[in-house]
Amino acid sequence: MLVHAQRKLVECLCNFVKGNPRNQDEVINHLPQLRKHLGNLKLPSTWPEDFTEAHKAKVLTAPGLNTEEVIIECLRNNLDVCQTKVPRDLLEEFGILMNAQPDPSACMQLELLQLMCLPEGIGTKAVPRNQSMVLDVLLSDNLQHLKACINDVFFSSAQGEKPERLVLLLAAAICDGNVTTANQLQGKKISIEATVAKMHTLLVSICLGSYKELSDRGKMGRDAENTAISTHPLYNALLCFLAEQLDVLVVSLSCQLCYKYLLEIPSVLFK
Repeated sequence: MLVHAQRKLVECLCNFVKGNPRNQDEVINHLPQLRKHLGNLKLPSTWPEDFTEAHKAKVLTAPGLNTEEVIIECLRNNLDVCQTKVPRDLLEEFGILMNAQPDPSACMQLELLQLMCLPEGIGTKAVPRNQSMVLDVLLSDNLQHLKACINDVFFSSAQGEKPERLVLLLAAAICDGNVTTANQLQGKKISIEATVAKMHTLLVSICLGSYKELSDRGKMGRDAENTAISTHPLYNALLCFLAEQLDVLVVSLSCQLCYKYLLEIPSVLFK
């Protein structure tokens, strides 16, 4: 009952800071206290003498109090907080929490990293210092599961529930002309060529699936293919990421040819 009451208090705190810069500034000043409750519930260091192992096994530690959401809402649309009041080790702590999740692409903590790069959303001013810190977290050798999930988006068919969120996070980490982070990704083989290759593979898969569906219905046409492509979350996220890569990096002739190749859907699909 006490834990339930604490969760309700945290929920009230979330509503208190949503869309209110003054309240966000006030609450973020208590960041050390909020951080004590990140993740699952903490088990006590000591137990009552009559508390058996069977009793301990019944104590649930998940879900936690959800203080992550309070911190995330303190950052949303608040450039000053993101620039001046969030220490590097908080990003690292959120990275550790993501790494512990079975599927980092679907977890809440990812949104904090996104907001640290773009506090006011896509198409607004990025925070270069934060972009570098976020990318350091995503590519950390200490977070092998998270790193592997990102690589799987580009180099494997095994992906999480929402791989597009990871791709959009990478786009946020290089947007607004951040050559340093874009080159860092290039060095980790998440390059323009890798993005183009993944998009081409995905494009063929989408079109083949659409073609089969149309054949089953006795209908054929390009409208269905175009609709399937334009509404595919991962393909559109990759397209956004590619646009940022092309905008930031010097595009060689070979990359331009790769981009052209991407747009050439095998003609057999439309015969």
